[in-house]
Amino acid sequence: MNKTTKIILINVVAIVIILLLLWNPIRHIINNHPYEYVYFNELAGGIDNAYGNYEMDYYYHSTREASEWILKNVSPNPAGKPKIKVVSWHIASVQYLFRNDTANYQVGFSRWYERGNSDWDYGIFTITGMMPEEIKNRDFPPKNTVYQVKVDNKPICLVLKRETKEDLLGFQLKNNKEYESAIAHLKKALETDPTNVAASMNIIESYFNTGKLDSAKIYIDKVLAFVPKYEPANYMLANFYNFTREPDKALKVLKTIRENNIKFKAAYNLAFQIYAQQKDIKNAEKMMLELMATEQLDEQGFNQLIAVYKAQGLDERGAYKKAYKKYVEIFEKKGKDKEAQLYKDALKKL
Repeated sequence: MNKTTKIILINVVAIVIILLLLWNPIRHIINNHPYEYVYFNELAGGIDNAYGNYEMDYYYHSTREASEWILKNVSPNPAGKPKIKVVSWHIASVQYLFRNDTANYQVGFSRWYERGNSDWDYGIFTITGMMPEEIKNRDFPPKNTVYQVKVDNKPICLVLKRETKEDLLGFQLKNNKEYESAIAHLKKALETDPTNVAASMNIIESYFNTGKLDSAKIYIDKVLAFVPKYEPANYMLANFYNFTREPDKALKVLKTIRENNIKFKAAYNLAFQIYAQQKDIKNAEKMMLELMATEQLDEQGFNQLIAVYKAQGLDERGAYKKAYKKYVEIFEKKGKDKEAQLYKDALKKL
């Protein structure tokens, strides 16, 4: 074999190797246009392994295909009838895509887990932002899914058709404090779709307000079986334990909520209440200081912190001084000198 032949052979082998290495990306591009960017290589296990563990269509490109499906397949209502209501939590892109047919379609906003509380006929939702345990659940997507945008046979965007508005009616009745009527309608909604988180949360709240704690617990357990880390349901569980005089269990749940989401304000407030009931002033203070650190301490929380410091033996001036110093420490630690200076100035005035 002469030198020229060897060079040609080496080049051919190199090209074959490159093509083999590019095979999976090329296959993905061909099969999944126009969602080429929703790609995970084989080292990450591909789409199958990444699904539910990483964000997929984080730019919401799939809302175009979903919107176009509705425009093509959903006939407008007859003249004189209400517009077809389409909701999404990606409202900017969906509004743009329906911009040429506002006479027949009305676009609105709804979060995925609160969709049962809104009035709509069709919903467009990408899986970005949904809880991983839900999209991996065998009951996903919901039964009222009429169209799916997929990448490697995994849904990245859903079009839902509203099968019943019993959940909306139940929500409205609950807000009007007509709890028994609300429960009846919410049960009907859950018969249609047991995975309807909004309906479940509303029926839990209604049972709490009618003093039927055991009934509320049944639905809390159902929600957490479907989405174990869903914070509002876990918060309801903590309330259940608090109502049934199991404060240690409640505090354990609240701690988990705060660890998963430091911005879940209600978890700090309820923990504060429990510690205050136990006369555990140290941990009660800790809850308000943690809330202060997340920059969510409102006027009520600040007054609670002042009450804690008074319980520690400080007079009102001393309580305010201690609270302002805590603010200074927190803001200085975050490098927010301007905010820290405001409380330094307030301290000088005391």
